[in-house]
Amino acid sequence: MSPPKPFPVPDLDDRRFDELVAELQARLARHVPELAPLAPGDPVFALVDLFAWLTETILYRANRIPDRQRLAFLNLLQIPLRPARPASGIVSIDSTAHALPLPIPPEALLKAGTTSFSTIGEVQPTPLTLRIVVKRRLDEAALAAEGISLDQLRAQYGVEPAAFRPVTLHPGRDRPSAAGTCDGALHLGICLARPAPATQAERVRRALGGVLLNVGLAPDTELEGGLATGLRARRLTWELAWWPDPEDAPQRVQYLPLEVVADSSAGGRRTGVARLRLPRDAEMLRATSALDPQFAGLGDTPPEAPADLRPDQLLFWLRLSCAEEADLTLGYLGLNAVEVIGQGIARDVLLGAGTGRPDQRLELPDPDVDERSVEIEVEARRAFRAWTRVAHFAGSGPDDTVFVVDSADRSVHFGDGVRGMRPPAGARIRAAFYRHGGGSGGNLPPGSIRELHGASEKLAVRHEWPTRGGVDAESLDEAERRIPAFLSHRDRAVTAEDFAVLARDNPINPVARAEAVAGFFPGASLAAVRRNVPGVVSVFVMPPAPQAMAAAPRPNAGLLADVHAYLSARCMLGTELYVLSPRFVPIALALSLEVVDPTSEQQVHAEVERALLRYLWALPPGGPRGAGWPRGKAVEINELRTQAGRVEGVEAVNALRLFYRTTEQDPPSWRELTGAQALTLLDFELPELMAVSIRPGEDRPAPPRGFGPEAGAAADGPRPVPVPVIPDLC
Repeated sequence: MSPPKPFPVPDLDDRRFDELVAELQARLARHVPELAPLAPGDPVFALVDLFAWLTETILYRANRIPDRQRLAFLNLLQIPLRPARPASGIVSIDSTAHALPLPIPPEALLKAGTTSFSTIGEVQPTPLTLRIVVKRRLDEAALAAEGISLDQLRAQYGVEPAAFRPVTLHPGRDRPSAAGTCDGALHLGICLARPAPATQAERVRRALGGVLLNVGLAPDTELEGGLATGLRARRLTWELAWWPDPEDAPQRVQYLPLEVVADSSAGGRRTGVARLRLPRDAEMLRATSALDPQFAGLGDTPPEAPADLRPDQLLFWLRLSCAEEADLTLGYLGLNAVEVIGQGIARDVLLGAGTGRPDQRLELPDPDVDERSVEIEVEARRAFRAWTRVAHFAGSGPDDTVFVVDSADRSVHFGDGVRGMRPPAGARIRAAFYRHGGGSGGNLPPGSIRELHGASEKLAVRHEWPTRGGVDAESLDEAERRIPAFLSHRDRAVTAEDFAVLARDNPINPVARAEAVAGFFPGASLAAVRRNVPGVVSVFVMPPAPQAMAAAPRPNAGLLADVHAYLSARCMLGTELYVLSPRFVPIALALSLEVVDPTSEQQVHAEVERALLRYLWALPPGGPRGAGWPRGKAVEINELRTQAGRVEGVEAVNALRLFYRTTEQDPPSWRELTGAQALTLLDFELPELMAVSIRPGEDRPAPPRGFGPEAGAAADGPRPVPVPVIPDLC
C-alpha cells in the first residue's frame, strides 16, 4: 500500500504588492471618482503604495505561522515530536582464561570510538564458544549422485532411513536455520574457545554447574522498533543432551528441558538474550566420546562434531527447536551475549537548588535524554529523597512529590504547590540516574564495539551482529508530515478486502495469499463450520512456498498467531476474528499419453508433471487464472487432461485417473474418483498434488506407488529414522 500523499499547505492569502495596489486604486476610482484623473506620483498614490506595503507585510507574517503555534497544534493533536531513538543490539563478553570470572553487572559501559553503549542485564563471561550443526536432509537425487541408494542405507542401519549430512553453521556468517533438516532442530555444541588439557576442561565443566548461560538471538529479518516491541513471543525448546551411560551405551541419549529464566528476544522474534539455567550437577554436562562417527546422528543422537575440534574441547550438546515452526530460522546465535543500547549513563548530576516558587524548571546537561530513565532526588533533612516521575500534574495533590520530564527541551518540571509539591527553597536537586544519547550514529556494523570500560585483561568483547534501530530526533517538519497519516485512519480493517490486504501486507510474518470470508465461523474445527454468522470474519492465509509435490503451503501455528495478533489490533470493536489454514485434500494422478518425438519422452513427461502441479498450485502464479487454485473449486478430470494436452510435445492424452485421500475412515484411505468427472471440494478446501505417474501408450495407467486404493493405511509406513551419510572423501 503506497503512503498517503501529504496535504498541501495553502497560503492564507496569496496577494502580492502589485495586486494590492491595483485593488486599492480600483476602489478609489469607484468610491472617490474625483481622484480618477490624478496622475501617478500624486501624494494620494503614495498613500496607496504605503498601505499596500503594510498589508503585504501582514499577509507575509500570517502565512509564516510561528513554530510555537505549530507545536501547539501538534500538541492539540497529541502528536509530540519524537525524541532520538537509540540503537540496540547484542555483544558477547568472553573470558580469555579457562575460568569463570565475576559476572558483569548491568549498565556497564562499552565504547565504539566516540559512541557510548551500555549493557542491559547481567552476563556471566565464560571461556566457551558455540558450534551449530544441523542434520541437512539428502534426497534420493543427492544420494544417487554419490552412488548410494536407500536400500543400501536400509541394509546398513536396519531402519527406514531419512538420510542426512551434518553441516556446520558459523555464527555471524551463516543463518542458523532448521529448514531442510530431517529433525527440525539446531544442535548446539558447547565447546571451549581454545583447546586445553583434560584437567582444565574438567575444571571448567564443574564450574558451569548451575550457571546462567546467556545465549544471544537475532531474527532473520529485523522489524521497526514499534512493531518489534509488540511481537507475540515464540516458544523455543531448549534441551540438554544427556547420556545416562555415555561410555557403554552411547546410542541411548535423552533430552532434558532447560529452565529458561528470561528471554528478552521473545523466542528469537527480536534481537535479545535467552538466559538458560544449566543443571547444578556438572556430571550431566558431558558429551559421549564413545560414539562411532558412522553412527553419530543416528536417530536422536547429536550429529558428528566439527572435525577441527581437539579432544576434550567439546563439553556438551544442546538442542534448539520450535514446535510451532519446524523450519525455525534465525539471523544469529551466540554465547556470552548481553543486550546493549546506544546510550550513555549519567549518575548523581547536581541540577540546582529549589527556589520555593511554583512551576520550577531545571535543565538536564545532556541532550537526547531518555525521559523514562530519569530519576530525580530532592534534599530533605540533609538526605536525598526520590521523587516520582509522572506524565502530567493532573490528579496530583499539593503534597505529592512528583516531577515531569520534557525530553524535547531536556528539562525537569516541578509542581505549583496545588498540583504537585514545590521543591523547598535551598534544597539541592540532583538527577540520580538517566540515560542519554541515541540517533542513527549508533547503527554500527559487526566488529565496531571493542572496548569494555574498566575490564580486566581476562575479558574480551566480541561484536558479531550489527546494532540497529537508532533514529535521529524528529524535526518539526517531519512531525507535520505525520498528520495526514494520523488523521486518515488507513490502518484499520473494516471490509473483508481490508482484512485480506492487511494480512498480505503485514510486516511481521510473510503471507503469500490471504482471503477474508465474512460470517464464516469454524467452531471447534472446520468440520463444524457455520456460515453467515453476524460479526464473524475468518481470514484464510498461506505462506510463501516453492511449487513442489506433496508440499502444500500450509501455515504453521506461529504464522496464524502472528497474523491474528496483527489484525486484532486493527479490526473494529465487536469483530470476532479467526485466522485459519485451508484444508488440503491430497490427490494423485495417473496418466497414459503419447508423445510426438519418442526421443524426448522423459523431458515431455517431466514438463507434464510441472504443468499439472502449476495448474493445481494454491499460490500465485499457479491456478487456472494465475491467482492460485480457488477455494472450493472442483478438480475436473477434463480440465487436467486439457492442461496435459497443451504441453508441447504431447500428441494425445489417452487416459487420466484421479485418486484422492479421504478422512471419512480411520485410518484415512485412498480412493479413485469413479462415476463422476470432478472431485467436489468444500469452500475451505484446496487440492494438494502428492504424486503423478505417467506411462506411454494407451493402456490404463497404474496409480502412483503408495497413492492408490490398494495402498490404504500402509501409505504412512514406518517413521523414517535419521541416518548419517559419510562421504568417501573428507
